[in-house]
Amino acid sequence: MKTVFFTWITNDFKDTIVDYRSFYKSFKYFHPDIDLIVFDDEKIKEVFGSESWLCPVNCKAAFAKRLYDDYDLVVNVDADFYFFDRCHEILEGDYDVAACANFNSCLNTQLKGGYNIGNRYIPDVDYVHYVQAGLIASTQKEFWNDFHDASRDLWNKFPCFENDTLNIVWFSGKYKTKILDGDYDYRSSNFKQYYNCSILGKERLAVIQNDRVTLDNKPVRSYHVAYGNSGPNGPRKSYFYDRFVCRYISPVNWT
Repeated sequence: MKTVFFTWITNDFKDTIVDYRSFYKSFKYFHPDIDLIVFDDEKIKEVFGSESWLCPVNCKAAFAKRLYDDYDLVVNVDADFYFFDRCHEILEGDYDVAACANFNSCLNTQLKGGYNIGNRYIPDVDYVHYVQAGLIASTQKEFWNDFHDASRDLWNKFPCFENDTLNIVWFSGKYKTKILDGDYDYRSSNFKQYYNCSILGKERLAVIQNDRVTLDNKPVRSYHVAYGNSGPNGPRKSYFYDRFVCRYISPVNWT
């Protein structure tokens, strides 16, 4: 399955607001065989200029549509991620759309629905089942087209913008979905690995086990700095993880 990961980031955010160097190096350390496309200022301007409604909080699908003709699996990931392991569950591609659990011990959100906007039903999504839009993978052009149209129609009608829009599409019943963590709830026996925000608030409990970052004997595949900046203008890795975990990641030149 031909796979691409992509992100977009403006030059003024690289290694200032966002720790881009660590994002890029950690991804390529664990995925040297996978394409990683980074949309820069020129491409961002081109994409944003293609449709008048596009802006930073609704544009993920617009970028994905520029890639899905050339790849079987298109994965969007925010640039404020760190990778601690290879993303096996993503690369399996056994889904229409995959995303990560959001429920954690620190910072949660929900979507209040039960009504329609136009021909779209807005579901009720509780704190436990809410999915996070920082990492979205899909094998289906239909999904990216649908997410694009939902972003156009709904992005400014909900407080969490693209996160709320993703949940509306996710729970539409149209797609075979996969929670990359194994379950929505980190307390469940089906929860097998941490991917995105489900570790928030418990970072300092992570340890090195069998040469991997783990928490509760489960691998931590990736981590999203979803509160605060990840770059020099914000807290660094040592703010979230203890010195032993920070020392472990030195092989990927995270300094």
